[in-house]
Amino acid sequence: MKKKIIWGIIIGILALFLAIRQYGPYFSQKQSLLSTNRIALINIEGEILDTTHILEMLNYYSNIPNVKVILLRVNSPGGGVAASQEVYRQIMRAKEKGKKIVVSMSDTAASGAYYISSAADKIVANPGTITGSIGVIISYPYAKKLLDKIGLEFITVKSGQYKDVGSLSSETSENQKKLLQTMINDVLYQFVGDVVDSRLEPLAKAFKITEKKMDLKKKLVRDYMLKNIADGRILTGRQALDLGLVDQLGNIDDAIEAAAKMAGIKGRPLVISERKKETLGTMLSSMVGNINFRQDTGALFKYILQY
Repeated sequence: MKKKIIWGIIIGILALFLAIRQYGPYFSQKQSLLSTNRIALINIEGEILDTTHILEMLNYYSNIPNVKVILLRVNSPGGGVAASQEVYRQIMRAKEKGKKIVVSMSDTAASGAYYISSAADKIVANPGTITGSIGVIISYPYAKKLLDKIGLEFITVKSGQYKDVGSLSSETSENQKKLLQTMINDVLYQFVGDVVDSRLEPLAKAFKITEKKMDLKKKLVRDYMLKNIADGRILTGRQALDLGLVDQLGNIDDAIEAAAKMAGIKGRPLVISERKKETLGTMLSSMVGNINFRQDTGALFKYILQY
């Protein structure tokens, strides 16, 4: 009987410990959300492809009245075209709900990562942050010569001349290259157009464009960017500041201070963020994170930094 009581006490203590560990952060965050004027932090790391979680977090914090500023900590070389556009649009929706958005750029915030950053009210970059790389790329493997050597041939039956663009075994024709170039140009114009819409005044000031008529001003800024900046070049944070692509040089603490000022918070603000649970699955994922078991062979348009 005594052993059962002792084991019951031990099990009860363990259950209490696990409950505190599991739900403590939840209640802590809930309590902080009941306070006024808070800053919410969302980390955006790695290549931007599956944006489901980022969109969920933006939507979640956008609907909390006491979150006045959403701080995005960006460390990414860019990613998929549509994926970058999805995050950009969700940031714009958060702003429509009255939220201020501040971006803190880490080591890299280039191409698609700059795209999403451009939607913010304020961008803070380190002097040595790698950013810019405003451009679009599509690449795919071509292995016909290798296949000929090993005697392997693909038979393709297609409904039109463009249906096998990006095929591993077929050489890309001039017409197909022109088609791809037209698509890339269109996607680039979308990229630059959204950046200009979000950052018209800082860009116009940096480019010394003083036109008063809004439509003409946008056209002049867009044309200047396409001619002088949107050629895929990479920039340091310091260079980006001179070009009006970022607003301030500093680290994440400087970004938090800027966010606090926007929210009217005096002193050191409380920054809330998602607390990820450490599970066996996430531990294993972290251990094999650098191993790529999937090889992409198809063509994919990307806003991605390329050295």
